[in-house]
Amino acid sequence: METEELIRKYKAITLEDDKTSRVAIGEIMKGKGKQLVAGSLLGRVLHPRGVSREGLKSALQQVWRTVEGFRVESLGSKTFLFKFASEADKRKVLSGGPWHFERALIVLKEPSGIGEITKQAFTHSAFWVQLHNLPVGCMEQETVRMLGEAIGSVEEIDTDEEGECIGKYTRVRISIDITQPLKKIIYVEQEGEEDIPIPVVYERLPDFCFCCGLIGHPYNECDKYEGQARDKLAYGVWMLAVQLYGRSKVNRSSEKGQNATGTSTNQSAKAGHKEQRGNSPAKRQQGSQWNRANVKRT
Repeated sequence: METEELIRKYKAITLEDDKTSRVAIGEIMKGKGKQLVAGSLLGRVLHPRGVSREGLKSALQQVWRTVEGFRVESLGSKTFLFKFASEADKRKVLSGGPWHFERALIVLKEPSGIGEITKQAFTHSAFWVQLHNLPVGCMEQETVRMLGEAIGSVEEIDTDEEGECIGKYTRVRISIDITQPLKKIIYVEQEGEEDIPIPVVYERLPDFCFCCGLIGHPYNECDKYEGQARDKLAYGVWMLAVQLYGRSKVNRSSEKGQNATGTSTNQSAKAGHKEQRGNSPAKRQQGSQWNRANVKRT
């Protein structure tokens, strides 16, 4: 029985000694309990089937490569606790995502409060996002941040040595609400002229639905799928940036790369981006199917 169901059943029972069953743990949380929370991450694997603790740990040991090791324990509902021996290892893992397991996203977060499992929200995950077709006048941090905020919460902007964002595309690390469809495009609004489309391409994007745009299931298992050909769906492989030998490039022909486990680092992606600056951009447009977010530059 899952934790949520067990709690629901117990709450439905009224006992005479209910008030005497409460335990104050304030002092404990000031010591070892607080240390346990601080040294851990919680993760939920958005996999359509069950997830083996042993299989998950084996896969993550190969890609996380922590200095002092880590412990993995299942908490039920495809949720796991990752306990780290050092704060440095924990920070490295948390900032190095997104991480995948069998092409499914692992949503990682630091425990909130005292770590009550049923109250943890696994709703956001950070991705490196590429913004293509930027006008030259928008290749600076303030405007890039405005554009990124139309997608989610901006955590970092990839800049060159002079603090600028000049290139065939700009990379932004954004915390995205994964309970909502992925944004495919945003627009730069111009007075008296046609809006400028900015296609959004995601690095290390796991399995997602080409039908509804949600992460966590393939299109042929979507409730909204009605048998359309894949190239007629609202989303597609053109939203993926594939990491190859430390370089990042737009995937325009296949789904290769969706099976990534996060082996490419953010540092190698940045290096690849800088090597590619100056190449001609690839533009893919999907007309009225795109999500629209108007951004005014001030």
